[in-house]
Amino acid sequence: MSAESERARRVGPRELSVAVTGRYRAVWGINRLLVRALFDVRAEGLERWPAPPFQLVANHHNGWDPLLVLAVTPVAPRITWFGPKEADFSRGFKNRVMAFVGGVIPYHPQKTTLTSAVRAVRRVFADGGVLGIFAEGRIGWRESALLEFEDGAAAFAAMGGVPVVPCAIVGSTHLWFRRRVTIRFGAPIPVPAERAGAARQALEVQIRAAIQALLPLDEPRLPRRRPLRFLGDLLSGPEDVASRRAELGE
Repeated sequence: MSAESERARRVGPRELSVAVTGRYRAVWGINRLLVRALFDVRAEGLERWPAPPFQLVANHHNGWDPLLVLAVTPVAPRITWFGPKEADFSRGFKNRVMAFVGGVIPYHPQKTTLTSAVRAVRRVFADGGVLGIFAEGRIGWRESALLEFEDGAAAFAAMGGVPVVPCAIVGSTHLWFRRRVTIRFGAPIPVPAERAGAARQALEVQIRAAIQALLPLDEPRLPRRRPLRFLGDLLSGPEDVASRRAELGE
């Protein structure tokens, strides 16, 4: 392992920044134009956002999800995404774009220490940024249900003592041209700085209930006509596509 790789493993990604740079504005604008041209994406509850720093906790259906969220949220405050364990931000169009603008905290047990990830999260909060995290840590296929949460969803917010904004992405399991996708933001949850395990567990229950309340009660019915439906699989890996087809009987 090179000295640079070892340093990144210990202290986190050096390119991490919450500054709204010219490069970030450009990529954010291109993403906004592209995503809004392909899909009918809308936001509900954006006025509920508190002043930064805060943590955005969302469900996860598709590789498009972070780009969908960025397409309906303002350029500032800047969102830094915490990557799942299997994330490789050197591969794939979506990951390369996010890595290019420096707005990711990749985490892999064999490549990144937990301490470095925590340090990176602290830097986001200290600089007045927004941490975005997909609480389930993996993709789920039910629009009306949530998978089990990973520990980070509550632990990082409790560590930083920052509010949590629950977010529900509705409609991204199956995407096609001009598909309606709604990004719903709930009321912020105040979080006092707390390290006790019981407090974090209670916070996780609260976050989960808040996101669940933003989800539809039943699974949506899909129309027969879904133009350019291949768009939905462009940013998902083959394993995810196979998993969805098997679980939903496609």
